[in-house]
Amino acid sequence: MIGTTTNTVASVDTVNSNNVSNVQEKNQLTELYGRSHMGICGIGVYLAVSLVAFHFKEQSLAGILPSGLMGKLGAVPPVSLAVVLMWVSTVSALTVILGKLYFGSHPCGTTSHVAFRIGFFVLFFVTGGLGQYVNEIFISGLVVLTLQHYNVYNYYMQKIEKKFIILSGLHQEAL
Repeated sequence: MIGTTTNTVASVDTVNSNNVSNVQEKNQLTELYGRSHMGICGIGVYLAVSLVAFHFKEQSLAGILPSGLMGKLGAVPPVSLAVVLMWVSTVSALTVILGKLYFGSHPCGTTSHVAFRIGFFVLFFVTGGLGQYVNEIFISGLVVLTLQHYNVYNYYMQKIEKKFIILSGLHQEAL
């Protein structure tokens, strides 16, 4: 009788620890699933900013600010310099993302990619070349952010898959 009571208490403790473990595992899976969609959120933000930039494509900083203030700010950098910077940044970002995809390493932050791509809209607005290069800025950003989304999604889905394999193995052992 005493042995039965001890076994019952032990099995209740096991069930309680399994329930806590299951809740923690579900929370971890939910967090991983949420992280897998950060890339698509970045694309959404980028598309919204792109619409605003397209609306203001015929304007520039020099056209908005008074000439006296523009004189105090100094010369505006040439548009060609901004174009070179954009393409170097795009090739660099694609190289980094492809490297992380190839090696399966932790993806870099989507926020930084979105910020850089939005920064090019601002840079071209300042240089006065937004109207001329808005399509190139948009397409280069969309390519980078789409590949980034694929990288993030792929990485976290692999983690989720591994987690399911581990959980199913633990579940089989418990039975």
